[in-house]
Amino acid sequence: MSRLSIVLFVAAAACGGTKASPTTVPLPPDKPAEPAPQPVAEVKQPPQEPPQALPPVEITLPASKVTVKLVSPGKGKREALRYTTKAGDKQQVELALDFAATQTETGKAPADQIVPTIVLAGEAETKSIDKDGNAAYALTVSSTDARDVKGSDLPAEKFKIVLSSLAGLVISSSVAKNGAAGDVAMKIEKPNEMTPGALELISMTLPQFPLLPAEPIAVGAKWQATTMAKLAGKLDVTQVTDYELVAHSGKTWTIKGTTKVTGTDQDVGGGAKITSIKGSGTSEATLADGTLYPTTKSSLATQFTASNPKEGEIQFALKVGGAVTPKK
Repeated sequence: MSRLSIVLFVAAAACGGTKASPTTVPLPPDKPAEPAPQPVAEVKQPPQEPPQALPPVEITLPASKVTVKLVSPGKGKREALRYTTKAGDKQQVELALDFAATQTETGKAPADQIVPTIVLAGEAETKSIDKDGNAAYALTVSSTDARDVKGSDLPAEKFKIVLSSLAGLVISSSVAKNGAAGDVAMKIEKPNEMTPGALELISMTLPQFPLLPAEPIAVGAKWQATTMAKLAGKLDVTQVTDYELVAHSGKTWTIKGTTKVTGTDQDVGGGAKITSIKGSGTSEATLADGTLYPTTKSSLATQFTASNPKEGEIQFALKVGGAVTPKK
């Protein structure tokens, strides 16, 4: 084939009109076989103008509304669990992001799309701390990579070409003492034609900070966090995560979480509807006092049905995973 594309199955794209219109992230064309040389008369070609540089690309992900309530404080000595980074602190981190999707149309076999693992590495810097303890920070990506994933038809070596379009990516946001995130801005000063699609994929898979209770807690503490989120930036969903503090030693805290996803039926225009939104996930995080990014690993799977009068029903299953690893 002459081109490879990564298809992101997004409900709003599937049912925004009379026919599915998936977002694509194109790869450069495969090199065709060279034909046998033919004698031709020399023709002088006019000099080609260099391609014009594209303007900077920036997208903003609005902050989600979150609430946290303590269920049980645990047993033993209670202490406050907070994000306690300081202005000027710097931290080397690696983000590993995964995305997979399955689309099933009535009477057809399921169509899978599995993306190689996206790897972003760089330096996170805490820019400032406001009077309420909210930490403004920026993660400057210095390198990108891709890792092969079982079941993916796209080799990691090919996908690295897409990820190279993220050179110079800066992710800016803020995080409250309890982990509530502010708006997330992603900006690239020198993009290419593949950058917008690559940024969309990052926006769908970017890990979130674990949410923490306001009250002091001890090992065994349990709390529940509710996040009003948007799936793929389009569908309104509610994510309820039940957390538990499973270990605390010195400056290190380990928490585990299980998440349930629900959503009401939604009209997306043109007579199309999204129904049967549901999902689940797990997470584990180790927080160290005085640092911005914790060590985290999470996965979340969400299913829903998209339908419209002309195309019938399509079942979607999206799975995202993320791991954050601070580097020393």
